[in-house]
Amino acid sequence: MRDDALYMKTTILCSALLAAALCAGPVLGDDQKPQDQKTLGEKAADTLEKAKDTTVDAGRAVVDDTKKAAETIKDTVLPEPNARKVDVTLTERRIDMPRELPAGKTAFVVRNNGKERQNFKIEGPGLAREFIIPVAPAESKTLNVDLKPGDYKVLVPGKDSQFKGDEFTLSVK
Repeated sequence: MRDDALYMKTTILCSALLAAALCAGPVLGDDQKPQDQKTLGEKAADTLEKAKDTTVDAGRAVVDDTKKAAETIKDTVLPEPNARKVDVTLTERRIDMPRELPAGKTAFVVRNNGKERQNFKIEGPGLAREFIIPVAPAESKTLNVDLKPGDYKVLVPGKDSQFKGDEFTLSVK
C-alpha cells in the first residue's frame, strides 16, 4: 500500500513538472535553443534548474536573516569581551548609572528592577540604540555600543509620546 501511495505522489509530481515545462514560453539563454525546439526532457531540466536557482536564492536570504537575528540576540545577552561593563538599573522608569564615562567599547548591562517592561535608549554622536524588545521585570539585557567623545542622551522611552521615563545627559570623554 505504501508503494502505491509513493507511485501516486511520484506520478502527480512528474505530471506537474511536465505541465510546467510545457507551459513555459519561448526562453532563450546563453547558447540555448528556443524553448519550442527543445525536447520534453530538456524543458523539464530547464524548469528544474530555475526552481533550484530560486530555492538557492531563498535559502541564502533565510541564512542572512538568521545571522542578523542571531547577532541581535547575542548583542542583548553577552557583553563584548573587550568592552567596559557598565551596570544600569531601571526602577519605575528611573535610571541608575554613572553620568560620566570614558570613550570606547561599552557594554551597558541593563537590569530591570521595576514592575513592568522598560526600555533603555542611548543617542548621541552617530549613535541611536535601544533594545528591540524592552527588558522584562527581574531580567537583564546587554546593549553593546562604541562610545565616542561627546554628550549622549540616555532615557527610558515611554509607551506613548506623552510620557517618557527618566532622561539625562551622559558625558563621554
